[in-house]
Amino acid sequence: MKLPSSGIRRILPRRIWQQIFFLLVFFAIIPLGALGFFLLNASQGAIKTAILRGHKEIAVHTTGEIREHVKGARETLLVTASILGTLHADPWRQETVVVELSLKNPAFQRISSLNLKGEEIATSQLGTELRDRSREQAFRKAVLGESYLSEVKISDNRIPFLTLAEPIRQFGKVQGVLIADLNVRNIWDTVDGIQVGRLGKAYLINQQGRIIAHHDKKKVLKNAGLTQPQVMHDILSGQAGNLEEIGERGESWLVSYAPVGKLNWGLIIARPKTEAFAFLREMNARSLIVIALSLLAALLISLILTRYMSRPMNDMIQGTQRVSRGDFSHFFQVHGKSEIDKLLFSFNRMIRKLRKAQEDEKLAVIGKAATAIAHELKNSLQLIDTFIKLLPQRQGDKQFIKELSDTIPRELDSWNASLKNMMTYSRDAGFPVKEIDANEIVREIALLTKFKARQSDIRLEVALEDIPLWVMGNQEKLKQVLLNIVTNALEATPQGGQIVLRSRLSGGFGSKSKEPCFAEIEIINTGEGIERNQLDKIFEPFYTTKTGGLGLGLSISKEIMDRHHGKIEVVSIKNETTSFIVRIPAVSTVFQRNAPGHSRGPKAIEKTSTSGPFSSLS
Repeated sequence: MKLPSSGIRRILPRRIWQQIFFLLVFFAIIPLGALGFFLLNASQGAIKTAILRGHKEIAVHTTGEIREHVKGARETLLVTASILGTLHADPWRQETVVVELSLKNPAFQRISSLNLKGEEIATSQLGTELRDRSREQAFRKAVLGESYLSEVKISDNRIPFLTLAEPIRQFGKVQGVLIADLNVRNIWDTVDGIQVGRLGKAYLINQQGRIIAHHDKKKVLKNAGLTQPQVMHDILSGQAGNLEEIGERGESWLVSYAPVGKLNWGLIIARPKTEAFAFLREMNARSLIVIALSLLAALLISLILTRYMSRPMNDMIQGTQRVSRGDFSHFFQVHGKSEIDKLLFSFNRMIRKLRKAQEDEKLAVIGKAATAIAHELKNSLQLIDTFIKLLPQRQGDKQFIKELSDTIPRELDSWNASLKNMMTYSRDAGFPVKEIDANEIVREIALLTKFKARQSDIRLEVALEDIPLWVMGNQEKLKQVLLNIVTNALEATPQGGQIVLRSRLSGGFGSKSKEPCFAEIEIINTGEGIERNQLDKIFEPFYTTKTGGLGLGLSISKEIMDRHHGKIEVVSIKNETTSFIVRIPAVSTVFQRNAPGHSRGPKAIEKTSTSGPFSSLS
């Protein structure tokens, strides 16, 4: 639910350390927590992938063993058939070869050499009756010159075996068939030896999906089959993979499978999901505890840090209050060289100067200096306070955050510079001047006050001369003048009103003109206006119509303009507009505006209007 702006202002803390703490929470701790949970989810996915990959690698490795076992038996039988092809039809020699083969390979149960009629010529089981095997599929395939491999069969004594057959060729023609029954009990043992967790199981299926090896031999004897068509499809396609299926009791199983070469068999490994991811659940619980403790530690550190960071500001506020009461005995402790430390150092120097001036009976000048700087800092602090109050509403606005991060350090530097200037303040003392662009000062004032204007529902418009207005002056002092006037305008303008900042060049143009040239900055606001009997008093010290005001802003501004050889004029129309015009002598570099083809007139920076209450001042 979106809170109204008035509700946000009530919730926003007023203390500086609390505001800094909320900044750290929103821009550091919350992203840190989100990053922690993202990394946790990523690690969970990586562990799940690793578990499934491990199961699949076990399946692929085991299928390799099974494939090599069957492949080795078929190659041995093929070599024996080639040997028999060179022995012609001598039964005794053939019997010697098959017996020797059975002795070297105990996995072969019965090896028989058949003639083209399907009759056994020799067998490895000596003393047994020779049989007619012409009707067996193994003979029919092999006599046509094809290799044969049967499905897994179970003997009378419940031993699994395969029937293999290879044609016996002599000079390229089939002269007989070599048939052998291969005991595959070792394949059962290989499958039974696969251990995946406590409840995991492995089994082997043929190309019809029938189970041919399983730790539960009843499933083999009952010709149990596979119920996953996707697994069967991938195995027949020669692909390994993983999937998740629901068991008979509704539990989830992780299934990994791999094909057994050209046999069209498949090895399947199934494991309960709860058991497979038991470690992952434990790791998640521990990770959540670590993340929670880390966030708690970050909150505590942020709280301590913000209190530590705000302490110099609180000390400075208390110190300025003591100075404003005339107490120059308190000094700030400076521990480093940061901006705050420099500011405190400047405060200390200022206090020493003020105390020395007090001792030298220059209390009047010193009191004026102290009130002047207090007034300047008050305006600046109000602007920073506006930024901080808008922060909860504009924290997602990158432009606002950039302006915030640019404005506050600049204001701190301005405070520091003002304090240094005030340390040597007196009526006869001067200040450094240089060539500056008056338009830049107007832009800076507009940037500092636009959020205050928006907060008060006041439209702020800026219209600047389209060339630089170069003047000789002190940038901070001129900024103080304009900030005093614009701050007064903001306070005097009602909600829904309007303020216009306008700059222009007036007076004589060109190098041959004898009339002085001025850079004019005009601040116009709507409102009740200023009474005629007050116009002559507003520049007097301590004269004010505002509750709680010192009446020094315009007085200080006038003195600054006098030192710049400029002046401030005011025009007020009751219940319509009030216009303050600041005139500063321009330097000769502005005469370039007389160049051929140049068009005069202000350049709009934001939307500018000359209609309505401002039409009389255009």
